[in-house]
Amino acid sequence: MRTTPARLWLLAVASVVVVAGLFVSAGSTLGQARDGVEVLGEDAGPQAMATTELYLALADMDAHMADVLLMGTGHGLGSGREVAEEQYEASRTRANEALLQAASLTEGDSIEERNVQAVLDGLGEYERTVGEALLLNDEAEAPSGEVDETALRRYREGSRLMHTDLMPKAFNLGLGSSAIVRANHEEGQDEVALGLLRVGGTGVLTIGVLVGFQLYLRRRFRRRLNAPLLTATAVTAALTVGVVLTLDAAGGDQSRAKEEGLDAAMALSRAGAVATDMQADQSRYLLDPELADNHQQVYLERAQAVLFRPAGNLEEYYGQVAEVADTYPDLPGEGEQPGEDGEDTDPGTLGYLGEDARDSLLPAERGALGEVLSAYDTLQEEDRRMRELSEGGDRSGAIGARMDIAHHEDGAFTDYTEALDRLIDLHGRQFEAGIESGERALSVWTWLLPTATLLVLVLLAAGVRPRLAEYR
Repeated sequence: MRTTPARLWLLAVASVVVVAGLFVSAGSTLGQARDGVEVLGEDAGPQAMATTELYLALADMDAHMADVLLMGTGHGLGSGREVAEEQYEASRTRANEALLQAASLTEGDSIEERNVQAVLDGLGEYERTVGEALLLNDEAEAPSGEVDETALRRYREGSRLMHTDLMPKAFNLGLGSSAIVRANHEEGQDEVALGLLRVGGTGVLTIGVLVGFQLYLRRRFRRRLNAPLLTATAVTAALTVGVVLTLDAAGGDQSRAKEEGLDAAMALSRAGAVATDMQADQSRYLLDPELADNHQQVYLERAQAVLFRPAGNLEEYYGQVAEVADTYPDLPGEGEQPGEDGEDTDPGTLGYLGEDARDSLLPAERGALGEVLSAYDTLQEEDRRMRELSEGGDRSGAIGARMDIAHHEDGAFTDYTEALDRLIDLHGRQFEAGIESGERALSVWTWLLPTATLLVLVLLAAGVRPRLAEYR
């Protein structure tokens, strides 16, 4: 290596090696980033949303069955028995579809596969049980609100199966799906972070070798600059910076898609599912007077999961919900200072529709949550009216109020679910926008990276070849 040609060849080979190393590290990391975006956008993300749909469909099935039993011979109450039965069948179909998607998500996980199969088997048992209850009630020609005793016992068995077995398993499947999404996302982000370091380090090394080559040529051949080699160095620097910035931007897009899109949409879907189960609690409160107090307490517990405010009973809760709707976008309890015992005097506004739901939205989008809170407040006002009629002895009026709440066209619950669906769609669009932005940023490198690498190698050859030719 004492001769100039030998040194030129050594520097040229070293330059090619580091450029190739930059190409490999950049290509590998960009590929990992693309895989992460694809898994979130086309695989784990949508399938996780499907498991949340399962919980909602199961809750919807039980709510419609409770409504049909409550109607008794009053087939024209509310939207009518025919509509309620159609909605029950539609919910059953959605539950079966969601189970199929959940099965594909849990393939290979023996525990979760058994849970899916258990829900499928239990769903068949539930349908047989409540089907018998409905048949017995029809045979007894029970009037509205006076369910046949034997039919009521069978319905209790079915509802108990739904709430102590099927819905908890469905909820856990949703949590498991969320955990899979989170684990895949974190693993992918960690891999890309390490890849960023490799790309940055390899890029700096490549630039250093090219600059060293430039300095050697300047000193040895007494020329101020080697234009092709200088251009190759500039392209390498631009390539390194471009890849690093793209990976950083794509990681941000993916995180926003998950946190502000998918996670928020799944939380709101659970809010819809729990609120649907609250509707069944209203019907059970009326059709099962013996357990009315229990159903009322369960209703309050579920309501506080949707929107939590400190309240010891439903009357207090109604007032707290009205305050939330009136003060939004400010929420009661925010910034509350700790009391003398060191604990906050007010825990704040929590639950699926609380502070996290608001903070996941841009300021310009927060009106959508305001509409949901307003509809939820109206839902609670209607619940209060129904219970006041029942407690006042107007059972027929209470049943009518319940059917009005559940009316599929203009009922308070329909207004709530429509407002909630609009908010979920907003987060769904945020999810899609984040995925599309990440895919768009990464896709350009499928051709730009090899093209830029080839250009650097051509420029390198153009800069070295004339110098080698001087020694022929």
